[in-house]
Amino acid sequence: MIYQASLALLQRGGRPPRAAGAELLRTGLLRFAAFELAVWAALYAAYLAVRGATIGSPDEALRNGREIAAAESALRIFHEATVQDALSTLESFFSAYYMAGFAPLIAATLVWLALRHRQCYRELRTAPLVSISIATVVFVLFPAAPPRLIPDLGIADTVGLSSHDTGSFAGVRFNPYAAMPSMHVGWSLLVGLAGFRAARRRLPRFLFAAHPAVMVVAVMATGNHFVLDAVAGAAIAATVAGVMHLAPRLAAHPRPFLAPRRAAMLRVLADATTIASRGRRLQT
Repeated sequence: MIYQASLALLQRGGRPPRAAGAELLRTGLLRFAAFELAVWAALYAAYLAVRGATIGSPDEALRNGREIAAAESALRIFHEATVQDALSTLESFFSAYYMAGFAPLIAATLVWLALRHRQCYRELRTAPLVSISIATVVFVLFPAAPPRLIPDLGIADTVGLSSHDTGSFAGVRFNPYAAMPSMHVGWSLLVGLAGFRAARRRLPRFLFAAHPAVMVVAVMATGNHFVLDAVAGAAIAATVAGVMHLAPRLAAHPRPFLAPRRAAMLRVLADATTIASRGRRLQT
């Protein structure tokens, strides 16, 4: 009805009333929000179900966690206990940052981008979902306990996640042995990249740029991840972001060194990305 009324006015040389335009905008936003919330709810529920059904055994997770610690010792980068002791006076800050800098910040950034920078929103929405799918495979194949759950390392749980380790959400158990890779760090990198690109002022750009590094310190200071967990999470996120950024360009301008089959695969990926993007635009 709104569309027909606006069209009739335009045909008579007039302009649609502001109220009709505002109603169209609200309808589009509601449709977009409903579609995006449905996507997030469905995919995150599937992720929780898979993660909850594939929790590794405590013995295997502790063994794998000790292997990560041994690898860091061999590389001379096992400093988690030292970092925690050095930052003990900032324990409350990093514990709060570990919690608030993940889901709340991601949600706030997604809402901001959805309202102001729709293309950046789509990229930020897609990259975490792809990266967590890859990480879930690692969680299943290599369950690893965080440092705070390995008694002989002397690393404390500063956040107080013991109830979380044995708790559940919507009937799905939390997985305390999903420390490798650290998607706290991986998703923080994706948020930092998207926010840095979208922000225009210096202070927000600086905060987004610093966020991944601060989260690396936070996950170590709170005893929730080894530094190798952080490196693995950042590597997965950076790879996904890089592929999403380069695939359409490589498909449009294939290099001579690309084999025909690889170039064809890139074109298919780029076409699929374009079709999906157009479909999402129709939702708006």
